[in-house]
Amino acid sequence: MTVPVAQSRPIFPRLAADQRLYAGMLRYTVVFWSVGLLTLVQAIVIAILAFTRAPAGQLARMVAISWISIGVLQFVASILAGVWREQAGQGIMQLASFGVLGWIMGGLAIWAGAAHGLSGQPVVRAVSILGGVIIVLAMIGAVGVSLGLPRLVLPYTLPMLIAPNSISAQLYGSLAIYIPEETFGEQVTRLILFYPYTTALGLGGIGITLISVLEKDMRFRLLGMTGGLIAVVFSWSRLSLGALLLCALGWIWLRATFKLRLLFVFLALFVLFAISIVGFDWPAALMSIQDRIDGVRAGSSLARHLIYEKSWEGFLQSPIFGNGWIGPSVHPKEILPIGSHSTVYGLLYTGGVMTFAAFVVAITLTLASGVVRLLSEKSGRSDEVIVMLLLSLTLLFFCKYESLFSITLPCSYIFTFIGGALEPQRPMRSSADDADRFKRTRKLS
Repeated sequence: MTVPVAQSRPIFPRLAADQRLYAGMLRYTVVFWSVGLLTLVQAIVIAILAFTRAPAGQLARMVAISWISIGVLQFVASILAGVWREQAGQGIMQLASFGVLGWIMGGLAIWAGAAHGLSGQPVVRAVSILGGVIIVLAMIGAVGVSLGLPRLVLPYTLPMLIAPNSISAQLYGSLAIYIPEETFGEQVTRLILFYPYTTALGLGGIGITLISVLEKDMRFRLLGMTGGLIAVVFSWSRLSLGALLLCALGWIWLRATFKLRLLFVFLALFVLFAISIVGFDWPAALMSIQDRIDGVRAGSSLARHLIYEKSWEGFLQSPIFGNGWIGPSVHPKEILPIGSHSTVYGLLYTGGVMTFAAFVVAITLTLASGVVRLLSEKSGRSDEVIVMLLLSLTLLFFCKYESLFSITLPCSYIFTFIGGALEPQRPMRSSADDADRFKRTRKLS
């Protein structure tokens, strides 16, 4: 007797959309990026996929809704703060800001990923090809550096022509391959590509590397992983490099057998015992490493600490619903607004305890759901769930130092993959099949 399996159901069966649409969007990333419309196209594709089919699994639904709720509560907080600050119009206008829409799009990406199986091989192949594109663009950047060009930026995209002074247009609508920045006390070229800033490229590179591990064809696997590693390394993001190392250790640990894990534990205990015997002060060594990391691009570290300090002060002034939106820049020339560069401090500043609590629930539910999926996985997709867990942990690792709402669209494949891996059963039919079935049903009726 065959046990019926719940299938995700179409919401608008006349609209034909499946994982081929998302994979195609990834394959044509360079085209959309070259005209400055990549972020807009990503938002449209995710919205279409999310509104054409609903996930079947309860875990994926709960996780997606929890991420959407962050944006909803942030909008409520913006309205309340606008009334409190006697700027109600400014509060309502936040509905169109990334501080609200970014969270909602992240949740919709998880929803769409679960509904359409966006962790399957077509999407994995497209992500691997995206890694290959990064290799080509990095080579172009290398030529530019060898020619002595300090930066390789082409600002003549549609958003930059329409709104050249808009910060959003500069971040999400410009075409830049690399930019200069001070690192180790000297100017270092940092790749940026089709991401709003270099740290986002590092996070995106981690996603490409991990997802490409699942590619069955060795050639495409190497292509994707190489491109992802290039993105991480040449973004010169300290956070991304550390997260990549932790992901590698996590991959080894989660795929190891029980006996091998015991061996790792005993080796770690032995090393700790040995360094204690010889009098090595390992806590002080860790603090020294942290100081050295902060010393890399010391100006950046100081700017972050100043932003965090001002954000905390703003939170204390309005702890329940926050200040509604990000504040002025802490630097007269650079874009360093209060409430930015951190999900933790940013949410506390802009949305208060109510919005920050929603984020804690969302990230906790995401990790817990991943653990449940891994423990209950019996369909041969354990590696896929492990990658999903590592991606979720990477988001947790980034949340203190980066504003996650600003990268949900540029790194949408991370969120769609999380949704796809959370769904125990991939949809057996595409939305095109659902549309045909809907038409046949109408004819019969």
